[in-house]
Amino acid sequence: MRYAYPPYIASGNKFTLRLPMPHLTILMATYNGGKFIEAQLDSLRAQSYADWRLWIRDDGSVDDTVEIARRCAALDERIRLLPSDGRRLGAAMSFFGLMERFTATSAYLMFCDQDDVWLPDKIEVTLTKMHEMEQRFGAQTPILVHTNLSVANRELNVVAPSFWRYQGLNPKIKSLNRLLVQNNVTGCTAMVNQALALLAGQAPPHAIMHDWWLALTAAAFGEIGHVARTTMLYRQHGGNDIGAKRYPIAQVPLHLKGGVAPMRASLLRTQRQAAALLARHAAALNPSQRLLLEKYAGLAENNFFMRRWLVFRLGMFMNGLLRNLGMVVAL
Repeated sequence: MRYAYPPYIASGNKFTLRLPMPHLTILMATYNGGKFIEAQLDSLRAQSYADWRLWIRDDGSVDDTVEIARRCAALDERIRLLPSDGRRLGAAMSFFGLMERFTATSAYLMFCDQDDVWLPDKIEVTLTKMHEMEQRFGAQTPILVHTNLSVANRELNVVAPSFWRYQGLNPKIKSLNRLLVQNNVTGCTAMVNQALALLAGQAPPHAIMHDWWLALTAAAFGEIGHVARTTMLYRQHGGNDIGAKRYPIAQVPLHLKGGVAPMRASLLRTQRQAAALLARHAAALNPSQRLLLEKYAGLAENNFFMRRWLVFRLGMFMNGLLRNLGMVVAL
C-alpha cells in the first residue's frame, strides 16, 4: 500500500496541510497511571494535527487509570479503550500487542506513555519529517522517525532541555552494528510507517523493548530519521518503567557499586536480541549483516581476548568513553 501524500507547507513555526492525511494510530500502554494520564490525554487532544486515533491497552491497573481513560474517551471519540483481556504483559509486550493489532489498518503508528505531556505540534513535526523521508526513499521503505525530548520533574518543570544531551546519546548513530549494543531511539517520540511495522512483525521472545526492536529492523532494512527539536516533556516521577539518568555523572556510582554483573547481563540480553533478529530475517539480510549478527549473537562462545577483538573489529561501540570502558570490562 503506497501513501503519496504531499508534505506540510511550512511557514515559521506553523504547518498547513495541502490535502487530508492518511490514518495515524497512537498506541498507549497503561498501568497504574491515574496520577498523570489525564494530563497526557489532554495534550493529545490539543495537538495541532487532529486526524488520529488513540488506542489504550491497560495492563491490569488497580488505581483509577481505566476510569479516567473511559471518562476522556467519552469526551473525544478519537480515544478508545480496549476491553481488558486479563493478562499482565508489561510495557514492551503491551506495545508489541498493540502494534500487531493495529498495523494493518494504520499508515503510521506512534507510541505514547501514560505519564508524559506532548507539545502541541509533536505529531505535525514528526509526520512532516516522515513525509520528507518517504518522498526521498519511497513509502515502501521501512522508516522510523524520532525526536528529541525534554526531561521534566513530577510537576513538569524542565530539568534538562535535551534528553539526548542529558543521557549522552547521539541520534546520528544509525548503523546496525552500533544500535545492536546501544539503543538511541526513545519509543514515546517515535513514529513508524506501515512498511516498518509490518516488517517488525510479532514480538520475538528476546526483544528488549519495542523501540529498540523497531530501530534494529529499520537499521537493517530501511531508514532512521531524527528531529533535533523537543516535542514532549518526559516526566520523571520515581515510578517510571525505564526513566532517564544523567550521563556520565549518574553512571559513575553504578559502575563502582554494581560492578560488571549488571553490564554483563545487559550485554547478554543484546546478544539474544541479535540472535532473534538473525532468526527472524536470515534470508533477507545481506552477507555482511548476517555475519555481524552471527558473530555478536555467538560472542559468549569465544574466549576472553577474542570477544574483545570481535567487538572492536565489528565497530560495535557505545556512545561515550565510560560506557565503552564498562563494556570492555564486562565482555
